[in-house]
Amino acid sequence: TDGPGFDQALMFGSLDMVAEKAWATNSMYLKVVETHRQCDVSAFRTAGGCTMLLLHKVKEDDKIRLFFSEVHELLIKALSNPFAEKDRPIAHPSFEARVQHISKKYLRAKKKKTPYSES
Repeated sequence: TDGPGFDQALMFGSLDMVAEKAWATNSMYLKVVETHRQCDVSAFRTAGGCTMLLLHKVKEDDKIRLFFSEVHELLIKALSNPFAEKDRPIAHPSFEARVQHISKKYLRAKKKKTPYSES
C-alpha cells in the first residue's frame, strides 16, 4: 500500500500535467491528468486560474464533468460574496456541505444488484 500522504503527493505532482494540458486546450475541464493504480486525478481550471483537482475511482467522465461544473458555480457564488477574503481558503460549513452533496450526487458508487439483492 502507499504510505501516508501519498494522495496529497499524487495530487501535488499532477499540477505539472494540469499546466501542460491547460496550454493545449481552451476547455476548463481537463479530464484525467494523472493515473496511479486504480485512481485517477481529474482537473478543472477556471478562467481565473483556480485549479480544482479530484482524486477518484469513478470512470464516468460525464459525471465528473458535471461535478466540476456544479462546484465551479458554487465557487463563483462564494467568491462573489463581498465579505469573501481573496486568496484565502473558503472555510464556510455550508460551502463544504454543498460540495459534499454534489459529490454524493455524481460520484457515489452505485450498488450493483445481484440476484440475491433485496429490492
